[in-house]
Amino acid sequence: MKPAPGGRLFRGLTSSAAVAFAAVIALLLVVDLLYILAFLARSSAGEASGFWRELLGGGDWAAVLGGQTVRELLLSLGSATVTTLLALVLAVPAGYALSRHRIPGKVVVDTFVDAAIVLPPLIMGVSLLVLFSALRRTGEALGTPPDALTGEPGRPNFLVQWLYDFFVYQRPGIVLAQFLVGTALAIRAMRAAFDAADRRVEDVALTLGCSRFGAFWRAALPQTWSGVLAGGVMCWSYSVGLFAPVQIFAGAIEGRTRVLPTRTFLEITVGHLELALALTLIMAGIAMAVLICLKFALRRPAGTGGPVS
Repeated sequence: MKPAPGGRLFRGLTSSAAVAFAAVIALLLVVDLLYILAFLARSSAGEASGFWRELLGGGDWAAVLGGQTVRELLLSLGSATVTTLLALVLAVPAGYALSRHRIPGKVVVDTFVDAAIVLPPLIMGVSLLVLFSALRRTGEALGTPPDALTGEPGRPNFLVQWLYDFFVYQRPGIVLAQFLVGTALAIRAMRAAFDAADRRVEDVALTLGCSRFGAFWRAALPQTWSGVLAGGVMCWSYSVGLFAPVQIFAGAIEGRTRVLPTRTFLEITVGHLELALALTLIMAGIAMAVLICLKFALRRPAGTGGPVS
């Protein structure tokens, strides 16, 4: 086939836009690495040793694997993975409903979904904490009152108190804080995927005797795997780096709720910029490696679409 006029120029311009943005991000990471190397070059042996000890936790592999950096990294990756799975469970049907169904007050529902993305993450954490504080006060009001004769304090409602103790300043609170924003991104990606899917395939499935759920499962969902991947990637990537609502709602308790983004922020506040940058590079490197492996594992087979030469 003869190339279209101006095709090479257009391809070069569009490709350069993607490459230029990727180059800027790579430059930022390279500058971070150079800053760390410059710090180590001008530091004494004791300062350099302290840097590695703070970063890795010790001088042998046992100390490294059991150090706080590895624990916080695993907590970050694990909580983001759980959040992504939970978000997709909700985002797939929600995105389908927003794309296909006539929901009463659909514009309002859609706006509140977008509000979870537009609102500052800090506000989401504060709002969560206020909600659960109000929930705790409600539990105290619903519980048994204090005994006036013995002076024994009252007991709050068991279920309400259990919910408070389960989430606030606990690891499930990390997932809940990540879930609120990550799910909104996944819903937006899934709605776009269902909007782009061919509805005629569902109509044909319905005429052939499929139930509404069968048409969704067999006709609509297979067309949107790229949307599922995009929503999962966005949710996971955002959750891995989220710290403001996590720090407010779940706290930054070492060994329990402190994730790597939270520790990075705390290191900056105490002036350990080189350590914060090292933690950033570790987090970015592992997150990018996971995303690359995921994209290669789920990429389209040859012949089903792809790059155009």
